[in-house]
Amino acid sequence: MKIARGSKGTLAQYDPQRAVKQIDALGGVIKAYGRAKDAKKVREAVEDKLARQCEFAAWWDAQEKDPGEPGPGRGKKKNPVLDRRRGFPRLGRDGLPDKQTVSKWRRLLDPKKYEEIAERTITRAIKIVEFETTAHVGHNSGENEWYTPKEYIEAARAVLGEIDLDPASSDAANRVVKAAQIFSAEESGLPERWDGRVWMNPPYSQPLITQFCEKLAESVRAGTVTAACVLVNNATETQWFRAIAEVASAICFPTGRVRFWQPGKESAAPLQGQAVVYVGPSVANFAENFSGFGLVWFAQIKSP
Repeated sequence: MKIARGSKGTLAQYDPQRAVKQIDALGGVIKAYGRAKDAKKVREAVEDKLARQCEFAAWWDAQEKDPGEPGPGRGKKKNPVLDRRRGFPRLGRDGLPDKQTVSKWRRLLDPKKYEEIAERTITRAIKIVEFETTAHVGHNSGENEWYTPKEYIEAARAVLGEIDLDPASSDAANRVVKAAQIFSAEESGLPERWDGRVWMNPPYSQPLITQFCEKLAESVRAGTVTAACVLVNNATETQWFRAIAEVASAICFPTGRVRFWQPGKESAAPLQGQAVVYVGPSVANFAENFSGFGLVWFAQIKSP
């Protein structure tokens, strides 16, 4: 990374408060590109953010080494960023990061460490992009890497017989689901044909949850999906819930909230309750396997 410097080695015309605001804003940019599933833009934004952190660390180190130029008859001029007695900006105050944060950014000044940290950060950010569009539950804490408890998967398998397709999954999720076919974030299942017996825990962000639920309802009506179990929030007031409820044979409303799990962490429950929507002919089997979780509602049979 190239950094513009003044004649004495300090960064020329550098505005630290503005720089920190730009770094913070890039965090939001990365999340926005993540929601848009644009891995390339995520990479570019992460690289930009790291470069700006590196630039800030270089500027701060330059100020500590060269706090000011000599003034006529007064020794060195005081650097306003470092002059604490006058209440000028300093680390941990006045819009600047604390010492611990700058210490982390300072590691980026080592070219070898920069490459290592950059690649690790980019990989993690792109992984989050994949998580936001797979079968993970929005946990109301900003995290999306939450998986369906095994007991719900086993109950669904007992009803469906086997799971032919999970259209919103990942390799990690499918170690438990064991679907014959999955679609991941990289190969969006929305434009693909859905067939057979389906398990689905759709992405919970909009517009994806609406798109996945409407796709399932369309596939049921087209006859390509013969049976399905869908785990979603019990948002009965929404368009997407109505879309799957209209083709449902039964719905289980679990008592309490489903405790989702995450690799390396304790299980946790989101702030809203859930529903398991069943589509298919084995209503009695569904009731037998899911009544232990909570109330089972049966769809009214419409007269021809």
